[in-house]
Amino acid sequence: DSGLVLPKVRAEIEGQCNRIAKGEMEKDIVILNALNIFEKKFHFFVQNIGRMDILFGSSFSKLEDVGKPFTRCGLSRRYLQYIPGPPPRLYNKFTETVYPLPSGGQIKQWSGRTCPVEGCNFELCLYSVGAPPRTFPLCPNCFNSADWSLEEAENEEDKEDENKERQIRRIAGKNLVLECPLPDDHPLIEELYVSPDPDSSGIFILDPHFGPKWRLVGTRDATIIHLPKNIDKLTVLDETDEVTGCHKIKVEFKAGESPLEGGETKH
Repeated sequence: DSGLVLPKVRAEIEGQCNRIAKGEMEKDIVILNALNIFEKKFHFFVQNIGRMDILFGSSFSKLEDVGKPFTRCGLSRRYLQYIPGPPPRLYNKFTETVYPLPSGGQIKQWSGRTCPVEGCNFELCLYSVGAPPRTFPLCPNCFNSADWSLEEAENEEDKEDENKERQIRRIAGKNLVLECPLPDDHPLIEELYVSPDPDSSGIFILDPHFGPKWRLVGTRDATIIHLPKNIDKLTVLDETDEVTGCHKIKVEFKAGESPLEGGETKH
């Protein structure tokens, strides 16, 4: 309906308002005329709503038609479509659910493992940010959950409202994340935890690429600790140091390159 965008209707109503000011028309009659005009336009729009799909289809792509299968949803077990954006997001075309992703880095598929949080079970991604890049595990569901937000709510009553506001900002593309996208107490981060980061409020975790270039990355600060190239495998143990509280690491060196006495490869 071109009348919704052209100035004709508005000019007509303004002219009638001027006539009210001059005492030439009654206010109630002008209001009734305006309501009748827009009621007719509304009914016309409803009767022709089918045309909207054609108009939008010629200019825009449907979400289910873009992106590529990326990771599985933990609720429907269907593949989520990765839409690089901006803004980057995952889309479940079966439930029509959108999962905004952090901006400012690269999103990659991981090993097919799923989130250990009870009731989640979403397939995990990797989020790399910075130069040189630091890589962190990312659960798209937990990233959008109020329970695992990086920004703590002042009280429980405000948690859901603040999370909805974050969702709106993320969908709008205002979601720059230059650190680990999950909090340090998330189970994914805790299982990679090695030690506190003395220069920030974060921690050092084992890079989830798991070699061949072994290193520790800071979750909140852009710090990377590169480990010797002769390491073949690292495993973060549950056992911690009694004094520092740091997790102990099991180190396996490459055969023939071990610095250990007697050529031992494990320590």
